[in-house]
Amino acid sequence: MSEKVKERISWSIAGFIVLIVIFISIITYLYPYSSFSVNKSYSYQPEKVLFNGENYGEILIEFKDSYEKDLKADSDSENSNLTIDRTRYILPIFEQDWLISDKSVSFDKVKFDIIHSEVQKTREVLLNLVVQVDYTSEQRRYLVDIIRNLLSLEDNISELKDENYLSRSELNNRLDNIYSEFTNNFRFFVTFYDRSTNE
Repeated sequence: MSEKVKERISWSIAGFIVLIVIFISIITYLYPYSSFSVNKSYSYQPEKVLFNGENYGEILIEFKDSYEKDLKADSDSENSNLTIDRTRYILPIFEQDWLISDKSVSFDKVKFDIIHSEVQKTREVLLNLVVQVDYTSEQRRYLVDIIRNLLSLEDNISELKDENYLSRSELNNRLDNIYSEFTNNFRFFVTFYDRSTNE
C-alpha cells in the first residue's frame, strides 16, 4: 500500500472521528438528556419572581422566622399543635437549593429522583395530618388542595426525568413550570398554616 493511500485512510478516519465528536457535542448541547449526550445534566436558573415586591427567598425567610417563634411557643405549651410540629418535615421541600439559589443549579436524573422522593415524603406527612387533626372544612380544603398539587408535581417531575429528547428550551420551560408549582404550593401551604394555627 502506498504512502498516499495510507495518508488518505488516516485523514478519512480522523475526519470521521471529528464528525462523530462534533455530532455528539451538538446533541449533548441541544438535548442534554439524550442517549448520545456525554454529560446528562442541565444547568437551570429560575427567573426572579416577585410576589408583592418580594422574591421567593425573602418570603420563605419571613415565614421561617415566624414559624420558629411558633415552634418555640408550641414546645413550651402543654398541648402540642400537630400542624406546627409537622411543618418542620414539610419545609425542606420549599428550601431546596435550586428554588432559592441566585446561581445556576445542575439537574441530572439523580437530582430529579431526590426531588421526587422529597415531594412524596411531604405528601405522606400532609396525608397523616388529614387523618390526625380535626380541621375545619376550610382548612381541610386547603390541605387537600396542597396534596392534589403535590400529586401533580410528582407526575410532572417523573415525566421530566423520563423524557430523554427534550431540547434545552423545552427543559427550561418545564423546569420553570415545576418551579412555579413549588412556589405556588408554598403560598398555599402558608395560607393553610396561618388559618390552622391562628384560630
